[in-house]
Amino acid sequence: MAQPKANSHKLIWIQVMAANDKKAHSLCTSEDLSSFGYFQRGQVRQHLVFASRTSAERCQKGSRVTISLKEVPYVLHVYRRVDGLTGVAITDQAYSERVAQTLVTKLTSGFEQKYGNSWKKVQKDEVMNYPPISDLLKEYANPNQADKMLAVQQNLDQIKEIMHKNIEDILERGETLDNLLQKSDDIGEVSKMFHSKAKKNNQCCQLY
Repeated sequence: MAQPKANSHKLIWIQVMAANDKKAHSLCTSEDLSSFGYFQRGQVRQHLVFASRTSAERCQKGSRVTISLKEVPYVLHVYRRVDGLTGVAITDQAYSERVAQTLVTKLTSGFEQKYGNSWKKVQKDEVMNYPPISDLLKEYANPNQADKMLAVQQNLDQIKEIMHKNIEDILERGETLDNLLQKSDDIGEVSKMFHSKAKKNNQCCQLY
């Protein structure tokens, strides 16, 4: 009996953030870091939090943006709504951006249905109970199946324009990713030291 074909696409992270001001705060997160080594996952998680927050804070309200990370084959799919509620999905480069944007739209819409506008009062990172986020991570793990399901339901959202940027493109004038990373509370001191050493040695095992 033939073995099922392995899913070559990866969805590793989805998150809802409150980005109605200059600072973005995490509301809920679901992850699948099983493709990383056990001892790598802590550092990887810190960098994903940093990348998500940086993107949510710097993408314009009412925009959909696909952001390529530097030196690693992962992409952030960001939907920052006009009201600041933001959905982020992090995938590999092979993952369909249309499916990813449909996912983050569904994620933010469902979150709003449960919590209304109460998230606007958040002033720091919170862990708000939203079990469907884990279900969505599993449901959209295979974008090919998700795309077929969406086509059958004719629920393709109204995704018209998705901007494409590199991570450096969303930084403000005078900012550098290295400086932001070193100042960030999302990145532990060990990860900062590892990043600096990897950068100095021109190693490829870094997220930026």
